[in-house]
Amino acid sequence: MSFAGQIVAITGASSGLGLHLARQLAAHGARLALMARDGERLREVAAGLGNDTLLFPGDVTSENDCGQFIGKIVAEHGALDHLIPNAGQSMWARFEEIENLELLRRLVEVNYLGVAHCIHAALPALRKSRGQVVVISSIQGKVGVPFHSGYSASKHALEGLVDTLQSELHGTGINFLKVYPDWIRGTGMRQNALDSDGQAVGDRKHDHGGVGVTVDECARAILRAMAKGQSSLYIPRRLQYVSCLKMFFPGLLRWGIRRRLDTQK
Repeated sequence: MSFAGQIVAITGASSGLGLHLARQLAAHGARLALMARDGERLREVAAGLGNDTLLFPGDVTSENDCGQFIGKIVAEHGALDHLIPNAGQSMWARFEEIENLELLRRLVEVNYLGVAHCIHAALPALRKSRGQVVVISSIQGKVGVPFHSGYSASKHALEGLVDTLQSELHGTGINFLKVYPDWIRGTGMRQNALDSDGQAVGDRKHDHGGVGVTVDECARAILRAMAKGQSSLYIPRRLQYVSCLKMFFPGLLRWGIRRRLDTQK
């Protein structure tokens, strides 16, 4: 598996899955372009990745920032081979207890529009390179989960976008890899999830504990799928059966989800 010389753009690259993807891709020879809101943290990350890492402090909720990020990559490298719009935001709150529905708007802006902004800006370059878009979805893009109404909705919207683009861009050579991970340990995403008051929950609420996969395992699986040109990746593999359960045994699936959440209270 080699990404030597390939240009890879990653958003949300200063921490969590984005950071681990950057490290592993750098180890495989990729030339990285990284975007995150925290410019200082981004520079710290880049210090261990190589001198030619392109940095862009910016916010994916800004269409202008995303356009400038992609424009800077093309201006400096002349190409873009892989786009990983990884930046994301979660939540943990009952829908009826949300104090201000701007919380839902924030999730849509980051998880859906943030990805759309990046893909839209990158399509001309990806057409030329016959490149790849790695969409970090969630199994919650397939099924709703209690306390995650806004997050699940934003991931369902993302699912619709990518399904549409796969049809619209058929024959262009652009590959879409949709990644459906379980809860990922070690990303800090749970601590940064939004509570009913719109603030980060920190350590105040439920802990997924030993559930899910480690961020390193997730990053390694994604790189393997990228190298193979896959169109979907479920982590772990058994999650691929969720859609079938939803179609044929929806009550059983909802019971299983509630039971799993109950064990984490």
